[in-house]
Amino acid sequence: MWKASDQSQFEEELDSIHQRYLRQDLEDRLEDVATEMEETMLQAIIARNFLSLGIAVSDDAKGQVREAKRFADERKFDVLDEVIDDVEDKVSQEAQEVQDAIQEERTGERDRVRAMRKLNEYVEATDKSQLKALESLLDDWDWKAHVYTNESQDSFEAKQQEAHEVAETMSSALRQVQDDLLGSYSGTSLADVMDQLLSDDRFYFNDLTAEERKALTGSNLADHLEIRLG
Repeated sequence: MWKASDQSQFEEELDSIHQRYLRQDLEDRLEDVATEMEETMLQAIIARNFLSLGIAVSDDAKGQVREAKRFADERKFDVLDEVIDDVEDKVSQEAQEVQDAIQEERTGERDRVRAMRKLNEYVEATDKSQLKALESLLDDWDWKAHVYTNESQDSFEAKQQEAHEVAETMSSALRQVQDDLLGSYSGTSLADVMDQLLSDDRFYFNDLTAEERKALTGSNLADHLEIRLG
């Protein structure tokens, strides 16, 4: 015969099961938040040091994540349940802002590197493998393959160091190919012409100064350039 005490025990068991699954769900959500925060911070390191973007995860977002983790560590899952939605929204918002800024800057830089690669096919002034690597990273933005190495899996500090090293390697490669391709034009009448050549903006023969026209027609770029009369 079903007794009131049995009903009470059954309800307690159901509540215990519910609480266990709630804790697991909250811990899983908090882990996802921490992963998104980590990836955003690592991308921001690369963006600052390679793309020269002034972006970073805000102290407010970091503080919310730290507080949520403290609630979990102290087993205050009822409090964590009240704040986790806001924490998720804040971290996702910051991640999107960082990604949007990176997307805009890396697309422009990728187009410039692509133009340098095409120019190098003609003048053969720099290492084509470096140009290809730069273009690939800027196009695919597969930064994780370079940062999440076997050596860095267990430590966020190690991953940060990897991100700094990736940024420095790519920055150094970019400086080198730019110097190889454009260094000889620096300080000459063709310096501005080369900048225009590597940008999305078309330029016209009639827009060039007489000095630029003379320098251009006498350079090794004359047969390479497609100049439309304005």
